[in-house]
Amino acid sequence: MAAEPSSSSSKWPDAAPPEGQQTILTISCGNSHIHWATHDISSSPNNNANNANEFAPSLFWRTPHINDDDMKDGTSPAMILSRMLPESIHDYIFGAAASDTSNNVTEEMAQDQSQKRAVEKLSVYVVYTNADQLTKLEKLCAAIPSNFVVLDGDDFFNEEQGRYNGMGVDRLATLTGAVYFYGHPALVFDGGTATTYSATNCEGKVLGGGIGPGIQSKLQSMSKDTDALPNISALEVKERVKETEHSGKPLPTFARSTKEAMMVDVFQEFAGKGKNVIERWIEHAYSNDDKKQPPMGTKYNEDRIVTCTGGDGDIFCELLQPCHGGVIEAQPAGNNLNYQVRPNKHLIHYGISAILNMQVLARRNKAKFDKAGESHVGKRVAKVFDVESDDGDNIFRGSVTEEIVVEENTLYRITYDDGDDEDVTAESLFDMLELYKQHGEKKKAPEAKPKNGKKKVGRPKKNAEGKPKEKAEGKPKENADSKPTEPKPKANQEAPKFPIKSASKKHANAAAENDKLPTAKKPKTKDDIKDMVQSDPNSFVNKRVAKDFDGECFFGKITKYDDTEPPPFWHVVYDDGDEEDFSSRDLIKSLKHYKKHGKDDKNASD
Repeated sequence: MAAEPSSSSSKWPDAAPPEGQQTILTISCGNSHIHWATHDISSSPNNNANNANEFAPSLFWRTPHINDDDMKDGTSPAMILSRMLPESIHDYIFGAAASDTSNNVTEEMAQDQSQKRAVEKLSVYVVYTNADQLTKLEKLCAAIPSNFVVLDGDDFFNEEQGRYNGMGVDRLATLTGAVYFYGHPALVFDGGTATTYSATNCEGKVLGGGIGPGIQSKLQSMSKDTDALPNISALEVKERVKETEHSGKPLPTFARSTKEAMMVDVFQEFAGKGKNVIERWIEHAYSNDDKKQPPMGTKYNEDRIVTCTGGDGDIFCELLQPCHGGVIEAQPAGNNLNYQVRPNKHLIHYGISAILNMQVLARRNKAKFDKAGESHVGKRVAKVFDVESDDGDNIFRGSVTEEIVVEENTLYRITYDDGDDEDVTAESLFDMLELYKQHGEKKKAPEAKPKNGKKKVGRPKKNAEGKPKEKAEGKPKENADSKPTEPKPKANQEAPKFPIKSASKKHANAAAENDKLPTAKKPKTKDDIKDMVQSDPNSFVNKRVAKDFDGECFFGKITKYDDTEPPPFWHVVYDDGDEEDFSSRDLIKSLKHYKKHGKDDKNASD
């Protein structure tokens, strides 16, 4: 009798691979195919979750969807599963002897083989966009000793990191995979049945993205809805793209055959849209006004590397190159954007790998934390509060100043840098220590180099087309003839760290009372100024404002609000004749500063 399998949504840290597991299986269940990967975990004592390669995928393959007929004709789930596996993972699950009896693989073989492993149950992690195939996969994996874990969006990015309700878990997983290789900001184009693009900014927060029909969907819709247009297969498309690469002759803009006319139009649309998306991404994610850095433990994508994945990812990768990779005729050069494009068809599996590393590392850190006899007094911590400080950062730092024993429960006194304090439980303290590891100390704004005692920051200058000018620094664009290759992570690459969700837990007696949020930190009142800036931005025209420059307060007046192009701004003229443009954050700070120092404004009646 096979061991009872378990299936669940991700519940950390229990869902993380147990120590001693040698192999895990990850699955991406899409609308056209099922994509699989094995991750072989080294048993070396030097290999742990501080190394991002502990769970790095080692073998990839793709299979068709599971057929309804196979599920109904009496074929055992173990047999169906065995047919979908390559030899190495097949033998790991069913044993080498099962290869000689491939027509009669049984659940008992999987059970017998599991007894030979240090960890009996195989950990299986699934990201899906096809619910029907997910149900079938779950039935197949139930035939072997396994932990079947379905990942959701919150495992990759939570709402505080910009994930919106309904955002596809596959998109979030590919973003995490891109961050694994290149860091934040990240931009991913996923070319499949649907084409998506998703992005993060340099702080690691999700900007959002777009969704539309894929290349094949567009071509098939034309053939289906128009009798005169032929059907063009995915193979034909790929062969025609290869032909342009080998011959050096792009598809002509003025095509002389119906099929080429259909393809060149679709390619031009994707190339144009893609370049526009990249331009907007650079504008938003690399804004000169954004001085914030990625979370600690993640890299900064200074080379502006864009990643293409999915079945048509290689075609996208060519179309987004300078001169469109020679696939279509080059369009007139617009902004001289500085970016690179890289292909990677397996981003989802690398994204899952990054998450597993993070969760296992958290579990090991928690074990160290729980070790008896270790004092935490003096350690730095961080905690998110639903209020922003003057610099817009809602993460407050502090230190552990005292350990308090209350009826056999240990509480920890946290004294924040702003003078507030509170008592927290061990579980909360662990989360605060982890958050501090990710974000560190508050970033200090760079020292301004004042002119005549102060410095004003204006909007970026624009070129003749009205677009923001790009800086000259950075890597030059790739040569049109260069071919990007899929990245290989370095052996000692640091594991990316993502925010760890804290589980809510009730504590008995005094501990429960002391763990409420927060005991000494006063509840924050509603920010009326911020609400007004968002709801009625024009109402601030002619309002007086104040701003500190090197310790001296300067007063001025808002003369206009401009939202003709993003981001919107408020123009300020200072009393000494200087001018600058405010972002919404600048405006809120200057209004609050005026509220504090307005009594010194000699022109307050203006």
